Amino acid sequence: MIIIKEEAKKMAELLRSGHTMLNLACPICNNPLFRNKDNEILCPICNKRVLVKKDDNNQQISNMSLEKRIINNEKLIKTKINSDIKFKSLKKIIEEKIDYISQKLKIETQIDLIERYVKILTKIYDLLNKIDDNASAGI
Repeated sequence: MIIIKEEAKKMAELLRSGHTMLNLACPICNNPLFRNKDNEILCPICNKRVLVKKDDNNQQISNMSLEKRIINNEKLIKTKINSDIKFKSLKKIIEEKIDYISQKLKIETQIDLIERYVKILTKIYDLLNKIDDNASAGI
């Protein structure tokens, strides 16, 4: 008994419907690419259109699908924006705590409490510097 995979069925259906199988492979799943009557190149397995460009020697090079590149760029931008927002809100909270502790320190007279506030402020400033370093590094 012969078992035919779903991928092979999809490719056979494309051939029957007039698509041309190309000697190029999909950059994502490595299956053969097909060209339809409108000269669009697609991968039947990924179900994506694929851009093909020519190099300097006029040879075709298969690229990642345009949709996938756009999606990856959008995810990267959203991640960066979310990260920036989180750093800014965290930085604001820490700055508020610095103000609060500074006000307490200003009126404090007990040496042991003054030492505690100074230690806390030192730790908070270190944390603030780490946040600034990470934010500027794009983490």
